[in-house]
Amino acid sequence: MMNRNVHSSLRRVAFLTLLISGCAPRIAPYSERAYENATRLKAEALVLMDRATTSYRLREPEIQQLSVRVQAAYEYANGLPNNQLSAEQWRMLIAPDELFLGGYFALWQRQDTLMQGDIDAAKTNVRKAFDEIIRLEAAKIRK
Repeated sequence: MMNRNVHSSLRRVAFLTLLISGCAPRIAPYSERAYENATRLKAEALVLMDRATTSYRLREPEIQQLSVRVQAAYEYANGLPNNQLSAEQWRMLIAPDELFLGGYFALWQRQDTLMQGDIDAAKTNVRKAFDEIIRLEAAKIRK
């Protein structure tokens, strides 16, 4: 069941990326800031995710700080005109009911610590979600 949900969520993210081929004139142009947000936050998130073998409570300040930076990246993407595809990808990444970063943090909070196998599986999903955001931004037309 969980595996099917992961694949479904990843398909939705990939589908959003594919939409740009037919909608290129109707999407925001390339944003260096958005690209840098995605690449930097991907690296930060993956490093922090590895720390889930320790108590959530011990890492909560780091988690909250990263969550604020990721939320700010979403707000930036959401505030750009004609940028709904990118904003939706960010929304899915941070949503606590999706199987990406927001869902990972929610799981970590519920369980307090996670096993390395669960961390590795979640990192694969989060890495792919960030990669889709990065690919979409890189594919946009540069001014």
